[in-house]
Amino acid sequence: MKIKYIQLLKGCMAFIITVACLYIVQAVWQSYAIDLPIDTALNDIDGVLSVNLADGHKISDSTTIYVTLDNTANLQKTYKEINTKIEQTLKGSKYTLEIKDNRSPELEQIYYDVHYYIQKAIVDGDFPLLEAKIREKADSAGAAAKVYVDEQNIYLQLAKTDCILYSVVARQSER
Repeated sequence: MKIKYIQLLKGCMAFIITVACLYIVQAVWQSYAIDLPIDTALNDIDGVLSVNLADGHKISDSTTIYVTLDNTANLQKTYKEINTKIEQTLKGSKYTLEIKDNRSPELEQIYYDVHYYIQKAIVDGDFPLLEAKIREKADSAGAAAKVYVDEQNIYLQLAKTDCILYSVVARQSER
């Protein structure tokens, strides 16, 4: 009876050690194969203040990448450069890019006021009206606004004093 107890104890210890080793290997892989290359690639881009990856995702899951931007002259150019670097680094793996900024409640209110115009422009394609309405709302609040449009997204930059709001709105929903 004592021999079976010792064998059971050895089996449990082997199982615990195996699980711990697998966890350590996965954490090292995450750190050196994904986190470090993405961090290195994105921190070379002008305007990128910091890069963070969501914790707790599995190898097969989509990676969520949070990029905090400082003052950038052209959100569209910076966003495309960030996406290109991520695609080159992840080599086909799925990811979600989240842009973080230094927004204020006043800039958020301007954004909410023009959000309807953004959605309307997506539907009817009247981007000159969108740009005029955004500039009108921003000017009335004493803020600066920049709007960029391409085939995939609408890029909005709002700035007032030392606060900046960046928003990237997809023109077509992913299906």
